[in-house]
Amino acid sequence: MSEHIRLTATEIGSLWSSYMTESASIPMLKYFLAKVEDSEIKSIIKLTLTTSQNHLMELETIFKREDFPIPIGFSLEDVNLNAPRLFSDTYFLYFIRSLSKAGIASNGAAISAAAREDIRKLYNKYLTDAVAIEDATKQLLLNKGIFVRPPHLPTPKEPELIKNENFLKGWLGERRPLTAEEITHIYMNYTNNIHGKSLLLGFAQTSQIEKVRKHFLRGVELSKSILSALQTLLEESNLPAPMTWDAEVTDVTVPVFSDKLMMFQTNTITAISLANIGGSIALSFRRDIAAKYSKQLANVGLYAEDGAELMIHNGWLELPPISANRKNLIK
Repeated sequence: MSEHIRLTATEIGSLWSSYMTESASIPMLKYFLAKVEDSEIKSIIKLTLTTSQNHLMELETIFKREDFPIPIGFSLEDVNLNAPRLFSDTYFLYFIRSLSKAGIASNGAAISAAAREDIRKLYNKYLTDAVAIEDATKQLLLNKGIFVRPPHLPTPKEPELIKNENFLKGWLGERRPLTAEEITHIYMNYTNNIHGKSLLLGFAQTSQIEKVRKHFLRGVELSKSILSALQTLLEESNLPAPMTWDAEVTDVTVPVFSDKLMMFQTNTITAISLANIGGSIALSFRRDIAAKYSKQLANVGLYAEDGAELMIHNGWLELPPISANRKNLIK
């Protein structure tokens, strides 16, 4: 039976990452639930929280069955449920949609990487859960009239081929309009940075450690520079840029989340940003766009590295499953 087959490295890696993500989400979702006022948004938060709690229990069961140590993760010690409201109800909804979108990507990747039948079934269920939450969140955003729709494009009269390599140019002279795929990725990176910038603003206001607070502020400035570059690309093609969410962050300075939890969430969205930018480079034909993304990739990569070092310095970075060190074993 598949349950008696040892877990592969990719399966262990997926399970460990899932546990850490769900563990870090639960304290934040419980805080959202304690502060939310809108009844419809409250229902979405309850659904997401229950789903994460169920996932965490399932993952713990697998770890115990496999005699694999359960990760430390996070707990209610990482949140102050009595702290004042840091984010608006609308931001709670945006956060959950970003969480579910990340879940769709990570659970889909876990399915394709898994060999054992029980793990494939587990991640198939998790993918279904993430899709359901993303769809419910999106529908509520649409119902409230606050969903950010990408722009429309004119319908071509007929298919046609690219006639010369000017299609790839973008440094000098007249630049061609953006393709649908390029717009898709610009909007994706733009909205993700709006989300990240607002999250980091809230974190910076409530962090109790100076170096950590400076790291969050550095992330805010990095997001601003990325947003500026992407907005320029949209404006050159006479396309609107999505609205920002800074108004969804209150002026609260009372500690809400532990610095450890805030740093984990920051490192998570930074990793997502790196993956998104890498995919955007591959699907952007204009050379100037690819160059902008390459610069962003380098800057975000350095930010990610500094974030990991900060976590290590404070004793917050949990060691993921790693392969055996054969050199040390031989010695």
